This record gives sequence, structure tokens and C-alpha cells, in this order.
Amino acid sequence: MAQPQRPNLTETAVQVDRRDPREYAGNQQASPLFDMCHHPERHPNILFFDKEIVIVDDANAKSPNHVILMPRDTSIQQIADLTRKHLPLLYRFRDQCRKEIDRMMRLDPQRIPMFMVGFHVIPSLFPLHCHVLDWSLSTGKMFAPRHWKVVFSEMFISLDQVVGEVERTGRMTVDAEAYKRAWLTQPIRCPVCPGPQRQWEADSDELAMHWRGHIRQWKQNPKALPRGVTPEKQWVPTFPVVLTTKRRGGFIGLANELDHLKKDFPNLEIHSYYTDEWSKIPKYVLDRTTIYLSTTELPPDGVCLPRLEWVHLASSGLDLLTNSPYNHRPNLQVTSSTGSGSGAIAEWVLMSTMLLGRNMLTALRNQSKHQWAPQALMGYRPLSELSVGIIGFGSIGQQVAERFLALGSKVSAMNPKGLPPSLATPGSKLSQVTIVKADGKDDGLRAFLRKQDVVVLAAPLLPETVGLLRGPELASMPKGAMLINCARGPLVDENALAESLRQGHLGGAAVDVVDEEPLGAKSPLWDLPNLIITPHISAMHDKYNHNMLKIFEENLRAHILDKPKRNLARLPVPSMSPLPPPPPPPRTAPKPAQSNPRTLSNAVHVAQESGGGSNARTAAGSGGGNTTTTSTSTNTNPGSNANDRSSTVASSSKTNNSSTGGVTLRTSSSTSIKAGSGSGTAK
Repeated sequence: MAQPQRPNLTETAVQVDRRDPREYAGNQQASPLFDMCHHPERHPNILFFDKEIVIVDDANAKSPNHVILMPRDTSIQQIADLTRKHLPLLYRFRDQCRKEIDRMMRLDPQRIPMFMVGFHVIPSLFPLHCHVLDWSLSTGKMFAPRHWKVVFSEMFISLDQVVGEVERTGRMTVDAEAYKRAWLTQPIRCPVCPGPQRQWEADSDELAMHWRGHIRQWKQNPKALPRGVTPEKQWVPTFPVVLTTKRRGGFIGLANELDHLKKDFPNLEIHSYYTDEWSKIPKYVLDRTTIYLSTTELPPDGVCLPRLEWVHLASSGLDLLTNSPYNHRPNLQVTSSTGSGSGAIAEWVLMSTMLLGRNMLTALRNQSKHQWAPQALMGYRPLSELSVGIIGFGSIGQQVAERFLALGSKVSAMNPKGLPPSLATPGSKLSQVTIVKADGKDDGLRAFLRKQDVVVLAAPLLPETVGLLRGPELASMPKGAMLINCARGPLVDENALAESLRQGHLGGAAVDVVDEEPLGAKSPLWDLPNLIITPHISAMHDKYNHNMLKIFEENLRAHILDKPKRNLARLPVPSMSPLPPPPPPPRTAPKPAQSNPRTLSNAVHVAQESGGGSNARTAAGSGGGNTTTTSTSTNTNPGSNANDRSSTVASSSKTNNSSTGGVTLRTSSSTSIKAGSGSGTAK
């Protein structure tokens, strides 16, 4: 029994669009283009022909601004017939189209170069043919509803997209049913007008007047031209089609939060899938996607978004791009969600500093053991006495600074090499921050670190910031200082950090990020008693998704209206190099002091003076005995702050008879003391 013949794209198009009055509609062989391919010498409107192609000045349009390129081989009757063997023909088309655009520009250098180059998908009533159109000057034919709908809709596929598809997959695939549905349901719309529009399909004369109004406006004000209108870049008008993926059960993502935008932009499409559904996303959706909202990933290898114009990242960092081909994609815009969680991250930093500074880790361990042990929890320094150094003074760093300033801390900040200089608005609260200029040398960074009781890492991950803090940098921090990393794991040498915490040089650390996430169960970091670890959640407050989508919506409106976007990244993002090995240790490394863990909480040291003098250190007392401290601190900075105390400290110290855990603290009038902690390090 003979199988029923399945209609091809051409026949499907004719069945869909019954408005075509031509007698040869549905019968390609009757089209005059067939005769032009076989007998080009008979037709006066042939601009050029050889054994491979024919170039036609479209006789129906009666305009030199509508050129058609056809193969002499009329057996290729639709885009879906194209395979890799046709690539030479497509390359010839592409080269010839550029020549035709150059020719048109030479004829009229003042013309508005709205050139479109590509193929009809539906309807396809002729042999395979490629259009070179300049819709700023074309005559009345373009305003026939059918032609308008073909060109200014998804029914027109650019030549570059066809070439890319064949190069990538070996053939041009077309979802005929999806195009058919779009043809039936998608209204005719002006591609440069946002917001609701009238139904142009009902009145092509009004449509012509509307479009010619745009032409007059652009000739008077070339700056108002649509995005991408240049002779070098072929114009492909696109309607915003948003694709987004989210993890199942994930905290971040898009459901129906932006449906209200469809009232302002009726042609807006939003397609949402889970990250494990890439293979289920219809090719028709991928082909039409112009905007990708990335919540956790970029499209995997093998997924092509040929019309992609803009990617919005749900994160503030740009790490996803570093090893992605999208990092080097021409004309692609990428924005981030910087600011969505900056305040929450700053609160995490403050919380971690207080937990470490007041030795709450020991308090929690004591609580789990039902132990009432106040000695190890006393003698802490309040935040108002701490010097806080912020590395990376962007959105997060500034939020951190505001919170510490509000509590009386002395705050300084620097941007490492690779970042622009730190700035603070004069007259604002942030003007109280001491801005330290980075000199690009290790000595400058170490000099900055020597003055800080708390170091907060808030810098982005760049080639210049990988391995920013290693052993020598950690060693330059004052004994008992705290390190808080809310940036990215590779900024810190984790082995050096662990060693510094074990030996008691650093009083404590908190990390919301690690080098490799998730952190492996066998990582030695888990067992450090003076280290706080959180699984990269410091920004994930209950309004993060709301804030992220608010930025995305703001940028979506800007994208549709062709206005500047917020948080626009500069591409390409530098790729990361692996962390170089640390320098070899000295031949005779000093042996750490052997102390009873039960008495390590009694370690005390004298902090560096704010005037920049030398630091006095004390050794930990053993057995709960008394420790006497003698210090001399000379201020050598004639322009020191008015809050600095006496520039000279007497060598004999006044005894403070209050006892903390069996240790008598002795201080001079110009020194401050960091009291002991149960984790074995002074705070």
C-alpha cells in the first residue's frame, strides 16, 4: 500500500497562507525564477550569472534595493535540503552578498544601510534563493502583509545563521510545524517599535505610512537608528525571546515573575526549562533565542543559540565565562547581577568577624559539651578597636566598609593589580575609608596587610588575583589577625591558610568560597577549629532572586529600547591560570612553640599602633602563670591622625591586676591588647 505523501515546506506554506493570488502559488515549476535559473540570458533584470549562481534585480519589487541570489541547480528547492556539500555555494552567496551591499552603498553613500541577507522559511514558493534587502528604500511590495510577515518575523533566517548551522551539524534542520504555528499565531509587528501595536495585517497602507515615518526620522537623526544598522553588519531585526534554565529545587530562577512585562511588550516570549532538559528544548526555541538568563550555567557544548544577543548572569562574578566560547563571541553583551546580594554578603562578613573575634566557635563547642567555661571567652577586642582592611572595593567591599564604619572600626581599602583604583564619593560615609593605592608589587600588599586586624577579601577572580594571598602574605599579617574570604577560593593558597591557622599565627578565618567547590569531605580545612566554612551562600538571602530579576527586568527594558544596560561586562573576561606552586620553604624553618592546648587561649599580643610604629609581641604563657609585657612604640609619621595617642611609649608598663584565665595583662597607655581565645590564638 502506497504511503501518503508528506507535504514539504513549500506545500505547507501554501496551505497556511491562502492569500497568495499568483496562479503559480504551490507550483514551483511555474515560477519565473525557475526560468531565470535555466535561461538567465533571456531576462533583462539579471545583474550577473555564471555556471554556479544567478543574481536577479527583483522584477516584482521594481527596485534596485532588492537583489536575489539563486543557484543554477534548481534541485535545491528549500533551506532544509542544504547539507555540508553545499557549503561552497553558501560561501559564494556570502561573498557575493557583501559585494552587492558595497555596490548599493557606492550608488548612494547617504542611504540608511538596513541590509538584510537571508532566506524565506515559510512560505517558500520558489527555488532556493537568498535575498539581499535594504528595507529603508524598498518599494510598496514590502508592505504587502505577507512579505512584511516573512521578513520582520521568525520566517526569515539570516545567511550567516544557515552557514553556521550547516558547518556545525552538517545540515540545515527546520522545525516546519513550529514555523507553521508561528505563521498562524504571530502578529505582524514593527520591529523597531516597543509596546502594543495595532494589527497591521489588516491594513498594509497604514503599515507603509508607519514604516516610512521611521525612515524620515532616521534620515533626520541617524543616532535613532535600530541597533546594528551599519554597512558592515547585516541587519536582522529580532524580537526578544528569553530562554532561561534553573536547577530542580534551585533557589535562583525564573518562573512567571516577569509575565507582567508582556503587557508592555506583547511580542516578548519567555521559555523556562531545567538544567537537565537541554536535550528537550525544541530547536525552534534555540534558533530564535536572543536573550539567555543564566542562573547556574551557560549553554553546554553542542547547544547553539545562533541569534543570541545578550546573556545575563545571576551571579556577580563572571567565572562562568572564562573557559566558555561565549567569552569570545562577537557582538555578544553580558551583564551580571552585581548588587543583588552585596548587603547580605557584608552582613556575613560582619557576623564571621564577630564569631571569630569573640571566640564563639569555642563557646559553641563548650555548649555541645555542657561546659560553662567563661575564661576563654573574655578579653576580646570590640569592633571599634579593630583595623579592617578590604581588598577589592567594589559593590561588596563598599557594603562591608559601611557596616564596619558604623561600628567604629578603622577601615582602609585597596584594589589589587588588575582592578581600577578604589574610589569613594567625597562627603559620603565611605569618604572615611583610607584608600591605599596598589603599586602592583608584593611589598605594597604586604605593607597593607601588616596594619590590619581583619582582612576581608572581596576582589573578583582575575589572573592578577589568583594566589593573591599565599604564605608570605599571610605571614605578614599581625599575629592573631583574621582573614574573611567572601570573594573566590583561588585568591587564597588554602594550604598556606591551613598551616597559618594550625600554627596559631592567624587568630581565625572564615571562607564562604573554596578553590574547588563543593569542598571535598577529606579536605583538612574541615578539621581546623578556628575556621568557619559556609557553602557559598553568603549572598543567598530571601530577596536575592527578587533583586536579581529586578536587575534583569531593568536591563531587559533597556535592551528592547536600545538603551545602556546596568552591570555590563567587558569581554573577553581573562582566563584563569592555575595557582602557581608556593615558593620553597627556608632551609631552617623556625620550629613552632610547643604549647599546651589548654593554655593557648592565654596567648596575648600587643597590636600595632595606628600611627604606624613597630609591633610588640608576647609569647603565650604556660601553666596559667603571669606574663609581663614591655613595649616601645615610636610614631615616625609627622602627619599622623589626631586620634593617635602619644608618639612615645614609656618602656615600663603599668600593671593591670585584672586576671584573664590566669594571665595578668600589662598594658602601656598607648597600646591595645588582643585577649586570648579558646582556639589557641589571640584575638
